[in-house]
Amino acid sequence: MIMGHYDANTGRKQPLEEHLFNVAVDASRRSSAIKQNDVLFLLGLFHDLGKAHPDFQDKLLNHPNHHVDHSSAGAYYLLLKIQQYLIPKGIPKKSCQLFSEVVGYVISSHHGMYDLYDKEANRSQFNRLMERLTKFLEKVEFDKTIQPFAANLELKLSVYGYEHLEDLIVKSYANFKNALDKLPCKDDTERDFYIGAFVRLYLSFLKNADILDTVNAYEEVIIPSNEEKNQERRDNYLQSVEDLYRKFEKANNDLNQVRTMIAERVKERGQKDTAGIYRLNLPTGAGKTKASLRYAVQQMACQDRKRFYYVTAFLSVLEQNAKDIKAIIGEDGVLEHHSNVVREKEFQDFNEETYDEVMQEYLLDSWDSPVVLTTMVQFFQTLFKIKSANIRRFSNLANSVMVLDEVQSLPIEVTSLFNLTMNFMSRVMNTTIILCTATQPAYDYDSLVHQLVYGGEVTEQADIVSLMEEERVIFERTELKKLKEDNSKVTLSEVAEFVLEQEESVLVILNTKPSVYQLHQLLSEQTNRPLYQLSTNMCPQHRLDTISEIKKLLKEDIPLICVSTQLIEAGVDVDFARVIRSYAGLDSIVQASGRCNREGKRDLGQVILVNISNEDENISRLTEIKKKKSVTEDILCRQSSPIDVSVLNDEFFKRYYENNTKDMDYPLGDNQTAYDFLSYNHYAGFQLKGMLRQAFKTAGQKIDLIKDESIGVFVPYGNSIAMLEDFETFLTDHPYPNFEDYTYIKERMKNLQLYTVNAREDSSFLKQAKSYLGGQIWILPQKFYDDKMGIKKEADALLIF
Repeated sequence: MIMGHYDANTGRKQPLEEHLFNVAVDASRRSSAIKQNDVLFLLGLFHDLGKAHPDFQDKLLNHPNHHVDHSSAGAYYLLLKIQQYLIPKGIPKKSCQLFSEVVGYVISSHHGMYDLYDKEANRSQFNRLMERLTKFLEKVEFDKTIQPFAANLELKLSVYGYEHLEDLIVKSYANFKNALDKLPCKDDTERDFYIGAFVRLYLSFLKNADILDTVNAYEEVIIPSNEEKNQERRDNYLQSVEDLYRKFEKANNDLNQVRTMIAERVKERGQKDTAGIYRLNLPTGAGKTKASLRYAVQQMACQDRKRFYYVTAFLSVLEQNAKDIKAIIGEDGVLEHHSNVVREKEFQDFNEETYDEVMQEYLLDSWDSPVVLTTMVQFFQTLFKIKSANIRRFSNLANSVMVLDEVQSLPIEVTSLFNLTMNFMSRVMNTTIILCTATQPAYDYDSLVHQLVYGGEVTEQADIVSLMEEERVIFERTELKKLKEDNSKVTLSEVAEFVLEQEESVLVILNTKPSVYQLHQLLSEQTNRPLYQLSTNMCPQHRLDTISEIKKLLKEDIPLICVSTQLIEAGVDVDFARVIRSYAGLDSIVQASGRCNREGKRDLGQVILVNISNEDENISRLTEIKKKKSVTEDILCRQSSPIDVSVLNDEFFKRYYENNTKDMDYPLGDNQTAYDFLSYNHYAGFQLKGMLRQAFKTAGQKIDLIKDESIGVFVPYGNSIAMLEDFETFLTDHPYPNFEDYTYIKERMKNLQLYTVNAREDSSFLKQAKSYLGGQIWILPQKFYDDKMGIKKEADALLIF
């Protein structure tokens, strides 16, 4: 028997042929909804072809730690066969070469993405795929050792609906070509970028199928998700949302009439919209979160979308909206994903032949739940990072409906990457994307080189709801003023003095955590009023509890004071009489205004802008805030109070884009950009032979929405104290977990998601935490966590904020 897997402890074996067909069938099934099933069957069938070589069989039985290249064989075999079968059919040679390299790279990188050009590694003019295959052939007698096994696989294709390998390859190329033709390519670099996205998509489908069959090599220990059960869940979600809206049907005033109109329009569009990119631009108080949820469940019901993703830039928004969403549709099938609570290796270090590493893979959630609620940081890692879990999650975004909330917060550096990836997801992956914010960026603005393509497949309008001016006015509840009409700077002491003059509730939003801490200290020395601070030093549950306490006091009209970073300004449902906002982007000012007079108890709430001195609020390293603040200062210096910020939105984004055109491709220094690495890759030079040139590994390592990679650390707060004590005891008693142990660990980590803080992987903060499973899991001792402030000052120096 030629083996695919071998368990040295039990002597159990899985035939290689069985593994290859299992992966082919499963990968094909996963990708069928987006019509890439043939190419995924092809990839699955030949991805581990090299395991048929005697050296690999010897590795399984006798030398498990030896490295044997088993991924180049399938890449080489299909490179030959694709050109052999497609060129005689009149398909251009370059097109055949491109497709064969895409297939070859996916197979050769399924245990580690690599750059197709490396200045040090490339000795010839060929890309590294070709170099790898050349080296492989120098060591292996392919025709004698592997070719016979491949020929035997081909003989069995008729069982799976293919006449022969030629039939499978022709259909696979049609999958790829038909999807590529759907994409709007302004130039060759955009086409190259999209081809790189195909590589990631194919690799993701292949990885998910491969991991499942590897874990299940000898018995079914992971049961694939039950589609009947998931359909039942989707039906229940729809019923729950529509039951909620039936309670709102009686519109007894102008405001509720407009809300009803919005809700009905959203429902209609959710039922009819094809895959595409749409805007849901609603003012504060219009019910944006519930409206987007209604749209999503209608899409799942009427457009057969398999999953709903809610993604937002701010943890505070995720925490509150996740709570609200689960209150409506329940928690069954809902995954709330905040942090990377498993410390994962780089993808290229993964070796699926060892049991422990396969189980580490199992610990990493692949986002296959029907509803996933997560952060923009996690979303961007799924789009671009090269760690295994990130790659695996990517294909699960296909055939889904996705709400991207607070998109205005995305840094300008990711504009090109974001726009083209969204185009790819909507056109190729059949994903419906809703950009949801009260301050819409113009991602199709003329000054953008790489633009977002709004709308759907059948000319649907980009805006899901369009409000007339008289309808929008109904939602106006605040008045915006400058504290200093002469635009002069103020100190934190002056801000504290102004706050204490107010007799009603006050929310102060500042740009940096040190300034929040300093103002909180100043106020605590001068008042006995209820005083709160909010920051990401507190775990999600801690923040939720604090916000809940604040809401309770606000309802009782107690004149509390809250000082917060921007985490509170978007989507957090609080209603202060007065909001003070440090200068930032106009989009942030609009979001902050939504925390003032939210429920319309007053004629107009007061939002006061303060331009804090650089000494008291140092934003020199917060480049995005600094850029946006600069544009805001230029615009507001010509405005007198009260300010109508809504008419300034288009001017703000126009000037913001024009001022930062050179930054939109994610600059990396030395005239290099991540966009270039993921497209034509000029750095490789013009002499490089081969159709693929991308630097996937380098780009994946360098792209970060937040510049520092972070890891979740479990912290002791409230209910988690006892849970963590039990968890630590279990981890200590089970240093070498079996499968049942891993299942328990995974479930326990899911239950602890709300008790994490994010820290940099290279941070000294991690030295205060205890690590388990070889540094895979981190837990903070109780002495470093405070029930009021969160992470204590001595432990927070290098946290992610």
